[in-house]
Amino acid sequence: MKYSKGIFLLIFFVSCSKDTVGEIFLSNNNSLFSFSIKELPSLRFSGLNQNELSATLDQEFSLNELTAVFEVSEGADVFIGNNRQESGVTINNFNDVVTYTIVAEDGSRNEFTVQINPVPNTPPVADAGGDRVVFLNSNNDSINVTLDASRSFDDNSDSLSYEWIINNNVVSNDQITQVNLSLGIFNVELIVNDGNGGLSRDNIVIEVKELPSQIAIDETITPEVQNLLTNLVSLTLSDQFIFGQEFPLTFKLNGVSYDLNTSDCKDVTGDLPGVFGIDPHYMLYKGQGQRELHINESKLAYENGSIVTFDFHQRSRSDGEIYFDRITTDTDRSLVYDIVNDLNGARDWYLSEIDQILEIINIDLDFPIIFRPLHEMNGNWFWWGTKTSNHTPSLYIDLFRLTVDYMKERTDNVLYAWSPNWEIEESYYPGDNYVDVVGIDFYGASKSNLGQNLRNLTTFSEQHNKVSAFTETGDQGYINTNPDFWTDDILSVIESAGTDIRLAWVLGWFNAPWDNGQENLFIPNNESPQIAKDDFIEFKNNHNVLFQRDIETMSVYD
Repeated sequence: MKYSKGIFLLIFFVSCSKDTVGEIFLSNNNSLFSFSIKELPSLRFSGLNQNELSATLDQEFSLNELTAVFEVSEGADVFIGNNRQESGVTINNFNDVVTYTIVAEDGSRNEFTVQINPVPNTPPVADAGGDRVVFLNSNNDSINVTLDASRSFDDNSDSLSYEWIINNNVVSNDQITQVNLSLGIFNVELIVNDGNGGLSRDNIVIEVKELPSQIAIDETITPEVQNLLTNLVSLTLSDQFIFGQEFPLTFKLNGVSYDLNTSDCKDVTGDLPGVFGIDPHYMLYKGQGQRELHINESKLAYENGSIVTFDFHQRSRSDGEIYFDRITTDTDRSLVYDIVNDLNGARDWYLSEIDQILEIINIDLDFPIIFRPLHEMNGNWFWWGTKTSNHTPSLYIDLFRLTVDYMKERTDNVLYAWSPNWEIEESYYPGDNYVDVVGIDFYGASKSNLGQNLRNLTTFSEQHNKVSAFTETGDQGYINTNPDFWTDDILSVIESAGTDIRLAWVLGWFNAPWDNGQENLFIPNNESPQIAKDDFIEFKNNHNVLFQRDIETMSVYD
């Protein structure tokens, strides 16, 4: 086919019909030979048909002011409307389709269009959390339930709007909101909109049940303590549990921290534990500085909605030792027997130490404490353990009951916890009238052993109408040898058991200030390998695991 001189037809040709990076080469066209965008040299254009070019951005980029670079046949001019275009110089807005006109030397015209598409909008991801069972106190007709969409996200960083719908009624447009629900099953839908045509939905079911009643063993406790117990019962019956840690604000590698504004837990996850373990040992035996430090740590926990538990690594009377193998005096070896039988002044000494703890609880703090005395009694390492002279389970029970009876008469701020080592040993159980919370301490457990023992704990607690808790755990040295400990060894065991394992909290041990190496950590710090930090963050972000911000919204003391 032949064309008369000066008459031309644009033919856009892309070799093998493939995209071309940067430029479109129009090798069979006698007038337009190439086209690209100066500011986007790697932009890929496709020739959709003879007179159209199209490209899609792979990143956010403003299309308001872009410069076309083109090559045309000799003597031809390029226009947009009446505005002559100069290759590599003229700036145009490519937010809409741009139409170019090529005017040949003889005045004949032809048009082609260029369309640059922005990055395709990715819809947001709605996350309403998981299905939930909440428990309504029998004294109330309804309960406030928090709906939280804060884990929803958008890859394009668009500003998101929210819509909560319950049983086909819009109840809120806030990211986090509270709704008042009565007994029943409620279908909750979350709609997240990115304002650019993208939206996502997530559906959960919230069931409101009547809470089984559990009355504290101390009938004179404050309303705050009873409310705490009620909320712990609710947690024990749900899929969720609180993460706790011993001394989360003050104990780190290489020394005690007196800066209560940060912690290893917060450094890694951005949040603090929902349960703070505090040991009065460091208030009674380590001087006024540490006494005040840990009192302030406890206060900060309470003020931010967290729960405070006390365990007590009590020193023996004469030798001042916690561990039985370090004791040299006969009177310390028989200390449990002497306290119970009121011999050699041992009971007065013991109760004088309990008085010091009561002073902290009643005067320095004056808020609810879960006290866990004489723990791990079925082990042989503490002076109140199995090596003590004249040891029998009944002797231990007498000591535990003596402690609780004495404290009940002198404080209304305490719930009482009992926690053997590794497994439930019923022979040491002080009785339903002396225990509010039943737990176990278990370190370095295999997953099968841990799963079975937590099942047994749950069963025992349900039979005795008590709160169940995993009161101490960890795997010292896990950072380098077992970095997925928190998700694989703890979380997966609990979740895979379903309703067979129900816990109010799980408490990890402290990062010791007298250690200096990663091999001694129980949770990661800033210097830990990324794999261990990522695992702990994944553990924290699981919707069944509650940290301080989650507990604060629950208002466990109300």
